Amino acid sequence: MEPWIWIAAGIVLTVLEIVIPSFTIIWFGLAAIVVGLLSFILRIESLAIQLALWAVFSGLFTYGWFRFFRQETKTLSGQSKDSVIGKSGVIVKANDSTFPGGIIRFPIAVLGSDEWSYISDEPLQIGDRGIITDIAGDKLVIKKG
Repeated sequence: MEPWIWIAAGIVLTVLEIVIPSFTIIWFGLAAIVVGLLSFILRIESLAIQLALWAVFSGLFTYGWFRFFRQETKTLSGQSKDSVIGKSGVIVKANDSTFPGGIIRFPIAVLGSDEWSYISDEPLQIGDRGIITDIAGDKLVIKKG
């Protein structure tokens, strides 16, 4: 295939990223541009070799993005219950009822919020550190930690 076709297809795929913001199409487009440039410079005319190069570069660019450049999320919003078990926070409000509970605050948002209502089997005071042991409906189950 002609090198200019690879370059044009790469530009189209890269521009499509604007319309379809998934941040994955861009890597296929950039790989096509690289294949076009390599085909022009090295005079590669075999379609099989060009396709193999495109697959390799697409994989490398995508892997590089997810491995080295993508930033990790700062919250645990949308995460499973198992991902928040063991996270610790500080008690900011303790209820004066017979059923221990109150509000706990986390340094980094847990399940989309930095403050949660909690229940506990043991009495906790303001300033105590609490550790998530379970989730019960819309409340966290906390133990002293």
